[in-house]
Amino acid sequence: MTDQETRALISETIEATVERLKAAGLLQQTKRSAREKTEELLRQYPLFKLIKGKRRTIELVARVDEALAKIAADPYYKIIEKHYFNREGLENIAFDLDISTKTARKHKQRLLGVLSSLLFSDETIQEIFFK
Repeated sequence: MTDQETRALISETIEATVERLKAAGLLQQTKRSAREKTEELLRQYPLFKLIKGKRRTIELVARVDEALAKIAADPYYKIIEKHYFNREGLENIAFDLDISTKTARKHKQRLLGVLSSLLFSDETIQEIFFK
């Protein structure tokens, strides 16, 4: 078997193995965007606040508190609290705030973008300018 044939066989084997792993759900993309990380962080935030004595958790909660304080004056800040901390759906939030669901979604995304930039600024810059 030639060197070229060996490389082709290895390449085919790797591709088939990767496809089988993906189909079985055993191979997932681990790179998440800054926005996805921000959403997950906001979902876990109420639980993180309950944890005492863990230095990294305390630092993370402080960073999130600081970022939230910077958007707290926004008239649509309640959307973030209700959606991520109270796990309310956008339809209910829109009804409570007397706005349309589309408006609630738009402002949730806008505020999420601001938080993402505050919490993961380096990654956000990388995603915007270097992808």
